[in-house]
Amino acid sequence: MALSLIVSTLSALRAWIKAVSPTRESIVTAGTLAIVFGATYLAAYFTRSELLLRGSDAATIVRTIGWVVLLKLFVFYSRGICHRPLRSIRFEDLSVLVRATTTCLLILVAINYYFTTWQLGWIQIPRTVLLLDWAFTLLAVGGLQAAARSIYEELMPDTPVGHQRSALVIDASPRGQAIAAKLMTAKRGGYFVSGLLDDDPTFQGSRTSIARVIGGIDQVAACAQRLRVTDVIVRQGSVFGRRMRRICETCAAIRVRVMIAESQGEGDDIEVRVRDVELRDLVTHPDPMPVAHRQAVASWIRGETVMVTGAGGSLGADICRKLVLLKAARILLVDRSECSLFDLHGELEERVAGSGDGAIGLTPCLVDIHDTERMEEIFREHRPGIVIHAAAYKHVPMLQGHPAQAIENNILATAGLADLAEAHGVKTFVALSTDKAVNPTGVMGATKLVAERFLQALGEGSATKFVVVRFGNVLGSSGTIVPIFTRLLVRRQPIVVTHPEVARTFITSTDAARLVMFAGAVAESSETYVLDMGEPVRIVELVKSLAFVMRVPRGDVEISFSGLRDGEKLSEELFFEDESRQRLGNSQVFRVSRPGRPLAEVRQWLGDLKGAIIGDGPEAARGVLMEIAAVDSTASSVGIAPLGGDDGPQESRL
Repeated sequence: MALSLIVSTLSALRAWIKAVSPTRESIVTAGTLAIVFGATYLAAYFTRSELLLRGSDAATIVRTIGWVVLLKLFVFYSRGICHRPLRSIRFEDLSVLVRATTTCLLILVAINYYFTTWQLGWIQIPRTVLLLDWAFTLLAVGGLQAAARSIYEELMPDTPVGHQRSALVIDASPRGQAIAAKLMTAKRGGYFVSGLLDDDPTFQGSRTSIARVIGGIDQVAACAQRLRVTDVIVRQGSVFGRRMRRICETCAAIRVRVMIAESQGEGDDIEVRVRDVELRDLVTHPDPMPVAHRQAVASWIRGETVMVTGAGGSLGADICRKLVLLKAARILLVDRSECSLFDLHGELEERVAGSGDGAIGLTPCLVDIHDTERMEEIFREHRPGIVIHAAAYKHVPMLQGHPAQAIENNILATAGLADLAEAHGVKTFVALSTDKAVNPTGVMGATKLVAERFLQALGEGSATKFVVVRFGNVLGSSGTIVPIFTRLLVRRQPIVVTHPEVARTFITSTDAARLVMFAGAVAESSETYVLDMGEPVRIVELVKSLAFVMRVPRGDVEISFSGLRDGEKLSEELFFEDESRQRLGNSQVFRVSRPGRPLAEVRQWLGDLKGAIIGDGPEAARGVLMEIAAVDSTASSVGIAPLGGDDGPQESRL
């Protein structure tokens, strides 16, 4: 008990010392106050003697003014008044000023009494002078602060002192306070932090070494208007999604700029970068990966030969960039697009050269994964230990009109690649899936469902771990709606949305790459994982958010509706009804499991699909595919049954 009390006391003392440590601004303020204290002390004597200074008073002033000013400076400095710029005065600071001034008065009265009583030759300061000095100090310091704030707000509202802008910081946690402190001390482009906002009731009303926590996050507009700040700075990840959109809307209405503060490092070594709000801040659910999870991924990748299919795509490229950082022994860049592969290879070579780690090998493989013979040569030559399969067709309307190509690429090529991986002793095969695979209504989702079921069946009893990772839309990837909407907004052209209520979930390419690799790292056997995508975002809201970050006036955004397309749903699902789920610690990853299908049955599906393409044509293949998807999706309510219905052997795994 005593030890904990000592530790807490020392911790509080350390925090106080850090809070009152000298800064350039506190030294300037202290010097200003020293002049004010000297002037108020002289004014008290002149007022007492009716503006006629007596000789005895002059002697008293000479012998006492020095230590009186130093005493008052010490009290004001220790109360933190010197660390708050004069222009930042708020009503609650008046009580701090009164307490500091009264403390000085009581100390001077006590010194006067005791030293005079002990007859030590002490020159007594008249009591009238002490009272007048107390009053003049309150008036002078309070008036100086009020005048400074009036000048700052009324005469220079659009040109803050130097390069500073006034700001509210959202997040009063220790991390948020460290960011606010860094913003206050920045030599160029710094901010004056007028206050902090946080919903945590333990922070409400408290005063930090930087500023006071003046309210909750939903009060941002009212607080910004009351304090007349120019910016609201949000710690990255503290607010996101719908709430972030609401903050941006309310601040835009009062012409206050919203910024995002990114930070790296800890303590005094923290580095802060302030940037504009981006689309990812408004529609995604960021996941700060714990250190233990990052270490798990690093140990899984380090020293391995890793094959990435679809490496030239948005997500595949981000996975490759992370593999370079994690020091894979060799990265096999598999893609059939020559230009994408060339660009990515050149970029990664520069990253490897810049890191000074020449031990990372980069091998571009210009090949279509349908080419089984060439893919087998690559497996045989390089012996990858990990395969991350990101190659896939993904555009719903396009695949709806090309079912044969969708089946060949998303199902048959995936199955062939998985068979090769197992045959060549790959340790982990990670395949990317989509939320459209859950109860699919279109060709694209159905192909991903069949691919999932094949990998789950192949993984049973295999030495290779087949890991499926299912998630929603990757924000801004090539060919998706965000680049299309961006182009239309730049041109001020109408934007066509299928339905007012159509909604989707989004994740950034960087977060998806990180979480996909985490799922592969923690998989103990062949398993399926689902990423927590957060709340769905209506596409209409996505358009408005995109217009906000592009600074397109709301009146210039024209949205029309065309009706749902074939194979499209109002909202997607992440889980099947018969799937059990378990969150992995505090991550955004769920481990899920549903009753499996026998491998022989799933291979029969593949044979039926291939036969339909060759013998009966694309439309027949579409019919077979959708029948397979319909039967498998309804398994949770009727039990697992083979496609042949009552004619075939029945098997229930529920």
